[in-house]
Amino acid sequence: MFGFHLELRLKLNNNKCATIVVVRIVISAHFDIARPVMSIKMDNENLMGLVDNFAGVFVAYQTSRKTGTPVYFTNYEELEFDGAEDVAKSLDRDTLVIVVDATMDAENKTAYLGNAYGFSTEPLKKDFSDKITFKDGMFEETEDETIIYGGKYGLKTFYFGVPIPDPNAGIENPFPKPGAYHTTDNKVSLDAIDKASDVLTELIQWFSKNNKS
Repeated sequence: MFGFHLELRLKLNNNKCATIVVVRIVISAHFDIARPVMSIKMDNENLMGLVDNFAGVFVAYQTSRKTGTPVYFTNYEELEFDGAEDVAKSLDRDTLVIVVDATMDAENKTAYLGNAYGFSTEPLKKDFSDKITFKDGMFEETEDETIIYGGKYGLKTFYFGVPIPDPNAGIENPFPKPGAYHTTDNKVSLDAIDKASDVLTELIQWFSKNNKS
């Protein structure tokens, strides 16, 4: 288990600081898919087919092997988040949950970070802006598991996005739309998955290094 005590100081509107304590980090990655498919193929270069969220599952697995961070592979994310609900009920309030999922909003960077609950991402930007696209505020906040972990259960959490191609990129009026994430003939390189795992590993190590307990 990869556990520690972390304090982050956040500047509030009254210019006072609040201390946020994290005693454990876990990863959450949904394994269900939005459409029934016969298979998803992987060769020595690419993952092909309905890659949401197999890309995230692979990143979560690799990162867990490197850091020892526990992973919850959740079901029913594409429906009502039942898997995340079940996991959230079992976690201590001082847990940081990193939701690993696919994204098309990384803007040519290695990863994406958004929908942060319970802490500021400003300290992270200083060290990771060259690798991660940071999205301030809430973006499509009801569409991923952070709405359960952070919005409903009050846990500290954020969305870590693994870049996958947008099959509608460059198409003025794509049809059908908007289900680009659920395209059954998409493709993401294994190199992109490996690099995203490296960045997530660095993020977890950053939290450990900045432990002030």
